[in-house]
Amino acid sequence: MEDITLKNLWKAQDEKLDRTMKLNLFLLESLQKQKAESKLNSLARFKGWAVFLGILWVLFLGVLVYGNQLRNIYFTVSVGMIILFTILAIIVYIKHIALIRQLDYSMPITDTQKKLSRLQASTFNTRFLLLQTPFYTTWFWSTEMVNGMGTKFWLISVPVTLAFTALAIWMYKNLTLENMHKKWVRSLVNSTPEHTSVFKAIDFLNEIEEFKKG
Repeated sequence: MEDITLKNLWKAQDEKLDRTMKLNLFLLESLQKQKAESKLNSLARFKGWAVFLGILWVLFLGVLVYGNQLRNIYFTVSVGMIILFTILAIIVYIKHIALIRQLDYSMPITDTQKKLSRLQASTFNTRFLLLQTPFYTTWFWSTEMVNGMGTKFWLISVPVTLAFTALAIWMYKNLTLENMHKKWVRSLVNSTPEHTSVFKAIDFLNEIEEFKKG
């Protein structure tokens, strides 16, 4: 009789513990999903402003190119390339916003994690904007400048542009998710809100998985 009573007590205690664990998991999921959603909504607003400013920048540069009327080929090509890079960035940012808005936090965590991984990878791909850097060193060039400076142009202006080109290409190749173990990459990435917001959202969801395993 005492054994049956003891078993019933253990069973009741196990059921109570199980209910407590489920309640804790529910509360943790709700809290972590709210944190992730808040971070990503903030990121969507940030990217929305970036798109708005990018459009204004493109319009401003377009007016400059139109006013130049192809009189200065260096200026036209340089600004044209900057406009192209900016338009590509605007398109990518709009895709990011759409992906964030499509997230359904009521779906299984693994589905949300997959979408966040896609967002994370795409965020790193925006490093192509670095490749426009050299064009900011050439848009003030002109035929008069090249002829007027003579040797100084080839010894000063050209090397500066080549240096920026080499640095931009090197940064593009090395600033990747695979290189996050490198201190300089981690420091640079952690200084930008569009990267840190995604990282933190992923961490919030990972904490739920860790709790389930524990």
